[in-house]
Amino acid sequence: MIDLILAIKFIHVLFAAAMFGTWLGISGFMVLAYRSGNPSVVALIAQFAIRIELFVVAAALALQPISGFPLASAIGLTPLNEFWIDVSLVLYVAVVAVWLVSLRIEIRLRNMARQAALGRGMLADNYPRLFRIWFALAAFLLAATIAIILLMVWQPRLD
Repeated sequence: MIDLILAIKFIHVLFAAAMFGTWLGISGFMVLAYRSGNPSVVALIAQFAIRIELFVVAAALALQPISGFPLASAIGLTPLNEFWIDVSLVLYVAVVAVWLVSLRIEIRLRNMARQAALGRGMLADNYPRLFRIWFALAAFLLAATIAIILLMVWQPRLD
């Protein structure tokens, strides 16, 4: 039984780390691309960011509950009776919702940058505002992921 618990826990933690690391990397590259002011750079980086998110983050988001619920059961916890799991689930639902909005904005940012690069023009006037919205969402995603990982490690109880 310990081997099964270890395997499930390893998968669960690995994908939480992959999610956090991917968002951290994407955020850094998106900020650097934006600061370059070069529409071609922004378009290319946004394209890579979107692809990585669709492969890595989407998989990690899907595997979190698939590994989390069996893990809780295997170690004798009831997910809806544990404070830290309940808070983690609320944060997880918020993360998924915000990630979907963030991904949609990334697609819009990429399309705007691609259009500017192909027309050899500047980024659209509303690009900075949209980027700031994306950046705020990215900050939330990073903070919420840190909070979820903290809850997984700390496991506070209200007994």
